[in-house]
Amino acid sequence: MKVKILNHTPDPEKTVAAAARLCYSNSSPFEIMENMSEDKVEKFLQKLISMGHLSPIEHVSFTFGIEGVSRTLLAQLTRHRIASYSVQSLRYNNPFKEEIVNQKAEKEKLQKENLAYIKGITLDPEFRNPGKIKELLGNYVEQKNINVEELNFDNEELIKENISHFIRGISDAFLEIGENFLMLPEKFKEVIEKADLKFEIENKKLLFNGENAINFCQFIYKDLDFSYNLYFREKLFKINDNLKGFFETIISYMEEYIKRKYYSTLPQDIKKDLNAIFTYLEGLKGAKETYLKLVNMGVDKEDARYILPMGTMTNIVMTMNARSLYNFFSLRCCNRAQSEIRELANLMLEEVKKIAPNLFKKAGAPCESLGYCPEGDFSCGRFPSQKNFL
Repeated sequence: MKVKILNHTPDPEKTVAAAARLCYSNSSPFEIMENMSEDKVEKFLQKLISMGHLSPIEHVSFTFGIEGVSRTLLAQLTRHRIASYSVQSLRYNNPFKEEIVNQKAEKEKLQKENLAYIKGITLDPEFRNPGKIKELLGNYVEQKNINVEELNFDNEELIKENISHFIRGISDAFLEIGENFLMLPEKFKEVIEKADLKFEIENKKLLFNGENAINFCQFIYKDLDFSYNLYFREKLFKINDNLKGFFETIISYMEEYIKRKYYSTLPQDIKKDLNAIFTYLEGLKGAKETYLKLVNMGVDKEDARYILPMGTMTNIVMTMNARSLYNFFSLRCCNRAQSEIRELANLMLEEVKKIAPNLFKKAGAPCESLGYCPEGDFSCGRFPSQKNFL
């Protein structure tokens, strides 16, 4: 998610202070504006906001550019009705346009990557026959429509072009995983050196420790298509359980993959659990495949998109006046707000404070300015409840 202020009322704090001052003055608004010093503005805003006299702050507004948020967030956001919204249209901006046009090229690319993987996993001669490959890979071969009868184990160009998939195959077949270390047989030394991966030699084995182990995992998983490439999920999970720092790496890869492949966000609570991410990914895959099938059947894209999930991303331009922002921040900066819109609210609050720090000094979750939580029994416990405070 990215948030940036695109435009705002010039001199917002001075504008609010002058508008409020006018209520108690015989002077014209032009004279008041001219005679407002920075010190007067700051003092007047503090008094104004402490009194809860917020109607003058409606005179200033802020326009935000918001990128990479879900349709779920959009549904919550538009409940704040005193605002203007412009939303990226899925009618005119089809996120899967390239794949609709180039499905054949994508399938050929995946086929080569998976063939390189199979060559890596079957480097031991005893596995170089279709029966052994099927036995080793189980239902992976059938699921991915790999024709093992056509495997060419002498195609060096295939390996060169898909080296990370080749080495992932080697690792799925031969990698030993320990507490914060990985090991491969020494016979793979030349292959690993070609990939410029660093290691140590120990007991005739290639030892990957610390940063070298993370770099090795980054290399084999970075370009992975988690839905359509061959890999052993069990091996990935075992690495995650044993290698410190790997979780952060794989989560960042999966988040970027979900964004690029499925044009979708990854919710915060799902992001905490690798099992939950894969379950979420299966749902995204099914929805997208159904969408593409409908489009290929001739169904209008505007109707086919009904199958796409609420996590589908969008970009927004939104304008709110300062009073509406105060209301928005009080509701959405609260710990009880849903995680994505809470993140948005906090990022927006950071942005407006850069421009008008005095105006938004008291903005945010109400507990922070009140000293107690007004949510009663629903309190998160961060502040005492109102009855205990009083």
